[in-house]
Amino acid sequence: MMSIFRKYEVWVFLGLIIVANTLFVSGIVFDILPKGLYAYGRFALLGALLLGVVLVARGWAGLDDLLRPMLEWNRPVGWYLFALLWTPAICALVLLARSAFGASAPEFATNFSLVTRPSVLLILLFSSFVGEMVWISYSVRRLSRQFTPFVSALIVGAVWTAWWLPMAIYNFGIIPDLPLLALLFNQVGVAVAGAFVYMHTRSGFLVLCLQVVFNTSILVLPITPAAGGVATYWAFAITYFIAASLLFAVFGPKPLFRAAPARQTVGI
Repeated sequence: MMSIFRKYEVWVFLGLIIVANTLFVSGIVFDILPKGLYAYGRFALLGALLLGVVLVARGWAGLDDLLRPMLEWNRPVGWYLFALLWTPAICALVLLARSAFGASAPEFATNFSLVTRPSVLLILLFSSFVGEMVWISYSVRRLSRQFTPFVSALIVGAVWTAWWLPMAIYNFGIIPDLPLLALLFNQVGVAVAGAFVYMHTRSGFLVLCLQVVFNTSILVLPITPAAGGVATYWAFAITYFIAASLLFAVFGPKPLFRAAPARQTVGI
């Protein structure tokens, strides 16, 4: 039984987090659980489930393997510039395009009031840390033993969307009025960009930087439906997905879709 669990470890985890988060969010929405648990609870639950599954499947060695990518920070400065500028550049491209098509709203109006609140900043950092470890350093890396990194990122993006789905359906504790299909493009694009950085650098810390900047950018710049309109968010989600996919298509790792040979899994 344990050998089967180890073989399907990542699939058990991905299925478990969708069910667990659905139950958790539903409990909050229907006042079964106190609402004060929501801010950190969903991410704490996500991280705790990952640690539990890895510990049961592979013991302390598995936990060491899980956390090691976060210590890989000594990388060329160009990768840090990429992590810091990638999402703002996509935002700027979308907002410039909106301006070119005659949008009347102030295209580059920024709002730092939310992200400068200590409580929001702490949640942003905590959620980015847990998200990087769960979705990229663990899920993409494990799935890349069966699939190409690009396909692994597509799978992770779809599961990531499913994880967000209860919040989006209830319209609770999330950026309001997110179109579900646009959310899918958004999360898949984020997973693909994170996988691209990780596969070229093996640095979880760099992916964390990318994730923090992404989460900050969409709160500061008028990208979300509430700040920039539904059409702007759709344009951003699709542009982000296409641009991240082009990174893989141009710079690799390749192939994009063919199953990765066993030798490619060494060192992942």
